[in-house]
Amino acid sequence: MNEPLISIIMPAYNAEKYIKRAIESMLNQTHKNIELLIADDASQDETKKIVDSYTNIRIKTYHNNKNLGYLKTCNILFNKAKGDYIAFQDADDYSDTRRFEIQLKAFANDPELGACGTNFISLNEKGDEFLKSDFPSNHIEIRANIINGNFCIIPNAFLIKKEVLKNIGGYNEFFNRIGAEDYYWTWLIMEKYKLINIKQNLYFYQYQQNSITGNWSDNFRKFFSRDLVMFLIKQRIKFNFDGLSDSELAKEFNKFIEIKEKPFKEDKSYLYRKLSIKDFYSDRKKRAVQYAFKAFKINPFKIENLKNLIYFLRK
Repeated sequence: MNEPLISIIMPAYNAEKYIKRAIESMLNQTHKNIELLIADDASQDETKKIVDSYTNIRIKTYHNNKNLGYLKTCNILFNKAKGDYIAFQDADDYSDTRRFEIQLKAFANDPELGACGTNFISLNEKGDEFLKSDFPSNHIEIRANIINGNFCIIPNAFLIKKEVLKNIGGYNEFFNRIGAEDYYWTWLIMEKYKLINIKQNLYFYQYQQNSITGNWSDNFRKFFSRDLVMFLIKQRIKFNFDGLSDSELAKEFNKFIEIKEKPFKEDKSYLYRKLSIKDFYSDRKKRAVQYAFKAFKINPFKIENLKNLIYFLRK
């Protein structure tokens, strides 16, 4: 009996430091029947060159001529996937070589299963482990946690049946460039299919202190994208539709967006004050000071800006 084909989605942007490790973790999986779909998203470093240096026939490349962002790149790769199952692997991260073998066993043991995640391990920039997740494993617990705002999943580690992608579709482009598209997508999956988490920590998330993804200054909706997902989820629980699929519910959703955007629009320094706080508590203290100074420069009469700047400078 032939092993099922797994299509692995790997968008890549400025990942030259880690992408070889990510690729090797896929090529070295104990489950060998894979196709690795990689799209370099117009990187400004050597990412594309590293990808193109591989001659393994299981790697298929679909590079972008211009930067489209993570969401649109994933949707392009979704349409290229030919596998019985779809998996994800971020170009900065890597997976245990037994990941697909273990996930496929979960599908074999449960015909009702539509999607299977795993727990993860976070690595610092030195490669040391500093956090291990302990997600609930069964569908009911996962659903209850998400409803309470606890996104106890890591979609990057998902393995899903191809039929799930066909029925649910790709990421909703409302979330383009703001993030949380995978959490909204996960909820759509859970409405129709069973989802579980494997207890083992089979996915390795690479924390990067100065990551491009850590720069939130280009779109302030990134700060509350998860709140937007939660609002849509609550609409779907109540009405079976949401503000992205129903014109009447869209009015309520747009009002919520206006409320969340209001402080950013009323005070131009608010964004940089938020960025400074976020970076400071993410141990990006140098950049926190830079953002705090920018907030103070924009609005020196806002007492919070002065307090933040003085506090961060002292620390």
